[in-house]
Amino acid sequence: MLPPGLLYEEKRLQALRRYDILDTLPESEYDDIVQLAAQLCGVPIALVSLVDRERQWFKANVGLPGVRETERCVSFCTFAIEREHVLVVEDASQDPRFAANPLVAGAPYIRFYAGAPIQSEDGFTLGTLCVIDRQPRVLDEQQRSNLLALKRQVELLLKLRLQVKQTEARNRQLLESSGDAVFLLDEAGRIIEVNPVAERLLGRAAPALFHTSFEALAPEHEREPLRQSLQSLLSRGTLRLENLGLCSPRGERFALDVVASLQEVGSSRRLLLVGHDLTEKRRLEQQGIQNERLASVGALAAGIAHEINNPMAYVLSNLGYLQGWSQDLERQLKGTPGFPAHLADLFTEAKEVIAESLEGCNRIRDIVRDMSFFSRAPDNALTPVNVNGSLDFVLRMAHSELKRTATLVKEYASELPTVFACESRLSQVFLNLVINAIQAMQPGAPQRHTLRVRTAREGGFVRVDVSDSGHGIAPEVLPRIFDPFFTTKPAGSGTGLGLSISHSLVQKMGGQLRVRSEQGVGTTFTLLLPLGEPAAEPRGVLAS
Repeated sequence: MLPPGLLYEEKRLQALRRYDILDTLPESEYDDIVQLAAQLCGVPIALVSLVDRERQWFKANVGLPGVRETERCVSFCTFAIEREHVLVVEDASQDPRFAANPLVAGAPYIRFYAGAPIQSEDGFTLGTLCVIDRQPRVLDEQQRSNLLALKRQVELLLKLRLQVKQTEARNRQLLESSGDAVFLLDEAGRIIEVNPVAERLLGRAAPALFHTSFEALAPEHEREPLRQSLQSLLSRGTLRLENLGLCSPRGERFALDVVASLQEVGSSRRLLLVGHDLTEKRRLEQQGIQNERLASVGALAAGIAHEINNPMAYVLSNLGYLQGWSQDLERQLKGTPGFPAHLADLFTEAKEVIAESLEGCNRIRDIVRDMSFFSRAPDNALTPVNVNGSLDFVLRMAHSELKRTATLVKEYASELPTVFACESRLSQVFLNLVINAIQAMQPGAPQRHTLRVRTAREGGFVRVDVSDSGHGIAPEVLPRIFDPFFTTKPAGSGTGLGLSISHSLVQKMGGQLRVRSEQGVGTTFTLLLPLGEPAAEPRGVLAS
């Protein structure tokens, strides 16, 4: 039974728990204090005793080898923590509170006890620094003063422990929330903590990285310079490492810009490395270069289109004249007596040749016109757009790719109302979806694959479905397909920006972009474009 007077017991136990010290390993700082307490007080036993709910546990112990704790119901310290000053029991066998105590009647045969209460910063008593003898004795004023001075050192150690614990908690929170990769190393350069960003970049969970040499994460030819840099950090205190190479899960090199600092807590030294991933930066740089190239190609295409249009007009005009002249000549000659039969065959062949030439030239004219439209800088104004017509334009642009891959099926709604959109931007979205659909199907067997383009009115929207019969999208990949730079294509085959840009453009036009996919069956992208005036608030992207 607990003695009376501990009305604040639950709060006291909460204060003890905050230090997270119970059942920890021995520490030399506490051991030194009990050694000194025993010498100064001239006793064989000294303890740092922390009083838990049902036991007293010894953080430091001299004179009771192998004893880590005793039951609280027989402890002297339970009485000592009720007092503000040192509790002194000169002869326990003569004290009615302790005479029948099994620690007095039996081993270790306590006779003398003096315990100085150890307090938390908020005033709760956690335990005692106590000295014990097997012989009755008195505690003089100098010894009492020494015992109080030493218990203040215990309180200081506990305060430092709590501060370190709180600092570690803050650091852990920073680790978890940081957008950069964070590594905490011991003095030998071994990993003792990483954050989720570092785990993702390295493709390994934190437990698998613990105690791994940090330099071992770098490509082999970069390990020695990295080891030297870490050694330099120990003497310099801070360091910046540019373009530090580490290995990705696939063995590829990725680069970090690292700011490193030396952290000293007590006698411990830690190396803190914060690395900014350069992958996205380089992708943006490459995308900028590609955008410049595309702009140049667009300007070149516009110039070429203008140069082609003029002579193409002459050719079409002349072919039209030649077609009419051939027809007139055939009619006149057929009315002439003795018209040779073989000339009729020649006129038939000539008509086919002229017709094919006209068809080819008209095709060139349409391609040039489409190139001119697509290379023209958009004004981003939202105007009424004929969706069916815009789709036809895009399908003509993709015809050469499509004819080698799939059969085109168009299911257009008749009398489809116009939508408010930026026509060039909408064409860009349609073209991206059509090209993606074509690339999802195996080329060379158009009879086996189908590209289906469907339009319909659905409530206050025009719905456009672009469906392929390709390989489909894996369920774990589907939620990420609209993320910038995310791509499942091989390196160099795509930037991972097409769907992200399409999503953004559709949102700006007040629409929605959805995707539905089944592996081995195919994928359908659905656009919902608002009728009438554009929506005030952009709508979100849905992936299912």
